[in-house]
Amino acid sequence: MMKFWKKGVALLLACLMIVGLAACGGNGGSDSGTSSDSGSENTGSASSESADNSAGSESADNSAGSESAGNGEIVKLVVWGVGNADTEDCKEVAEAISAITREKIGVEIELVRGQDAEQINLALTSGEAIDLLNYNNVNGQLAAIVRNNYALGLDDLVEKYGQGALGVINPIDLDACRFGGVLYALPDMKDTSHSAGFSMRKDIVDELGIDVPEMGTYDDMYKILTQVHEAYPDMYPLVPTWNNGGMQESMPVDPLGDNMGVLENAFSDSTEVVNYYAMDSYREFCEMMYKWNQEGLIMPDATTTTENNLLAGNGFAMFENWKPGKELENYKSTGKEVVFMKVIEPYKYTDCSNGNSFIIPYCSPNPEKAMELWNLMYTDAEVSNLFINGIEGKHWVYTDDSKTFITTPEGVDPNASGYSSVDWSWPNQQLTPIWEGGEADLWEQLNKFNNEGTPSPAHGFSWDSTPVLNQITACNNVISSYHTALRWGAMDPAENLPKFISELEAAGMNEIIAEKQKQLDEYLAGKQ
Repeated sequence: MMKFWKKGVALLLACLMIVGLAACGGNGGSDSGTSSDSGSENTGSASSESADNSAGSESADNSAGSESAGNGEIVKLVVWGVGNADTEDCKEVAEAISAITREKIGVEIELVRGQDAEQINLALTSGEAIDLLNYNNVNGQLAAIVRNNYALGLDDLVEKYGQGALGVINPIDLDACRFGGVLYALPDMKDTSHSAGFSMRKDIVDELGIDVPEMGTYDDMYKILTQVHEAYPDMYPLVPTWNNGGMQESMPVDPLGDNMGVLENAFSDSTEVVNYYAMDSYREFCEMMYKWNQEGLIMPDATTTTENNLLAGNGFAMFENWKPGKELENYKSTGKEVVFMKVIEPYKYTDCSNGNSFIIPYCSPNPEKAMELWNLMYTDAEVSNLFINGIEGKHWVYTDDSKTFITTPEGVDPNASGYSSVDWSWPNQQLTPIWEGGEADLWEQLNKFNNEGTPSPAHGFSWDSTPVLNQITACNNVISSYHTALRWGAMDPAENLPKFISELEAAGMNEIIAEKQKQLDEYLAGKQ
């Protein structure tokens, strides 16, 4: 295993591998978020020296453990997943799953959830035996995983043991999981298209009789915020999506991995990489937010608050990603019913399509059996439901005999059941019942949403920041001084945006853009 270990900035990879953090939907770390995040809050990719993609051929080296299943022995697999769960509850869920998988594929599992960045870092750098590891793709994290040889190539494994999974995965989304032609992940059956706008408290909307269009504009939102501010002067009309000025992206950009060089409009045919912070649309957005801030429509300490889930308190609205069922997710995390107004039609970019999945780490002793289990997670309803929702009667119950909807048992707090349901973070939530409050055709709606998303012209491209790491570090330092304050209207863009752009260029932004344009052009040429 030693030949796979990386040093230096490779250790930074784990900082992006924080399981269940705010980047999972950008909703302040709620277990009920979505992973469809533009990545605008975290600029730069944690990559190290470029790998030779040798991990794709290494599965044979790690296969000895899985061969034992052929002689009737039970293979133990270690699975690391997302979200909060008590240790004893994980053991109980793992045993229930193992009762099925021992018979079907000759494995039993150990289930671990909620590991932090430090624990993940230690596990990967020490070669700890983990067979399936969840990642949340923020700013090209999967690409960094591949470059650091932390993941095994999957092509042979999927061909032999993953045909069931391939039967349900959208091929367009699967393409986003290839690097150098090698498959390293399988996309979860979650939202693989991206749409965004604003979520608003339904109780306030109803009380004031506000007409919220399904698809609206910033001008529509301004009128709504003004009306709320007049009716409730002590309420914050607009609050951060998560702490310290977190904000979901509401412009149709393809971030191309890290927002340092983007496609300004993913709906156009243009493949010109531009400076995100020098775009006319960015300037116009900052000017709008400065006006809103001056008029008291934005939480005064939006950039510094340490609070999350502000709609549960004194906030009315926030920037938010949208997908079918998002209203229910927000209710589960805040206890407040919400109404959505979208400002972007659905589209696809790479880090959204591969936004959350599992990998088979290089240190897995049993990659073949891991793939067999992974395949079951896509195809077996009972296995999938156990991983996602836990034990019937303890963590959830059916609402009626139709077995369409579930809820927590009487007297059980859904946010403290011992086993949180983070459905989007597992391979196939669409095999499970729907949580009470959702619509019976939720999964049909989700598939329609995913299939209707317009692919960016750069869809499938993965950015390798290795050649310009120094410039990225320098630019990040500049961005930290301006970006959050500008986008929340805490800085006058007329005075500060030109300084911001000038300092970015001095720090090497143009070099970053040139390198990204070169890589994108090469990728597109290879597709022809």
